[in-house]
Amino acid sequence: MSAPANGIPAGPAPLDEMTVLSPEWLTAVLRARHPGAVVTGTRVTERIETVATKVRFQVDYAEPVEGAPRALCAKGYFNPAARGRVGGSTTEVRFYQAVAPGGAVRVPGCVHAAVDEATGHGLILMEDLVEAGATFLDPLGAYTPERAAATLEQLAALHVAFWDRPEAELPAAFPPRLRSLTGHVDTARLQAQIDDGRAADLPAAVRDAGRVRGAMLALAEVGQRTARSLVHGDVHTGNVFELADGRCGLIDWQVAQYGAWALDVAYHLAAVLEPDDRERSERDLVDHYLDCLARGGVTPPDRDDAWWQYRAHLPYGFFLWAITRAVERPVIEHLTRRLGLAVAWHDSLDLLGV
Repeated sequence: MSAPANGIPAGPAPLDEMTVLSPEWLTAVLRARHPGAVVTGTRVTERIETVATKVRFQVDYAEPVEGAPRALCAKGYFNPAARGRVGGSTTEVRFYQAVAPGGAVRVPGCVHAAVDEATGHGLILMEDLVEAGATFLDPLGAYTPERAAATLEQLAALHVAFWDRPEAELPAAFPPRLRSLTGHVDTARLQAQIDDGRAADLPAAVRDAGRVRGAMLALAEVGQRTARSLVHGDVHTGNVFELADGRCGLIDWQVAQYGAWALDVAYHLAAVLEPDDRERSERDLVDHYLDCLARGGVTPPDRDDAWWQYRAHLPYGFFLWAITRAVERPVIEHLTRRLGLAVAWHDSLDLLGV
């Protein structure tokens, strides 16, 4: 191992998975919260490879230490093929450092979150919720309007904590992202991805890359005329977990950003609900979200204006899944279709004048 950094061998966020699982590194990290803890070994129970890698593992100690975790999950860019995208981990680390401790929204308990300034790699060490009986939901699985109402309660709690604050009052890790996301792909490339089969049964008006990019830029302006907050930015089913008692929480905060509340609400409802369920329940669910804001102590938007904002912000989620490549193809097709159908149903592109 390299020389200690901040008292931690190999630095606070190693790129090497075996270093993170080593007794020496874990002992140095865990002693910050659990003095006297000495790790003697680890056993991997599951490894999940997407863009980042999540490694669930058991921890053995030389002596029992009250409160020291027996099961953890490390999230990092351990796969060498993903090293070019390590910068994407910084936002999530900053969330766990600056926002999660406030308790506004339910997230996995974080044991360690750090960025290695030399490599830009962010590493998060969380309590293993699966070991505690939680379930991480399937992006292709069923999601009821009742479950969506519970998720909206979590989103409202997050939004209330930062409701209508100026951007300068939020940590620098969470800037507005609509313009920068749009800039990641030009019209020709976006059109090629929309036309690769993922949106085959959507109306031609929705499959127009120029209009979709125009909608994102229009939303950057529209969002300035409604209350903004810290938003999750990617609330599909796969980023929701349920505890054994039925309460839900949120994971994967890589695109958390300063933006309009409707980015989260519109994306979530269109992504998780079957189109028929969404059409029947979305107006009531938006009202439920507004009621949650009021209970949280803020003045919610006017209900008619909120409904317009909800409908107008639907292209955001469609854009995200139109540009997605590093996810299993069935998930890409499933979410692109759902979000595109919502855009078409509500004439969102026409609402935005693009």
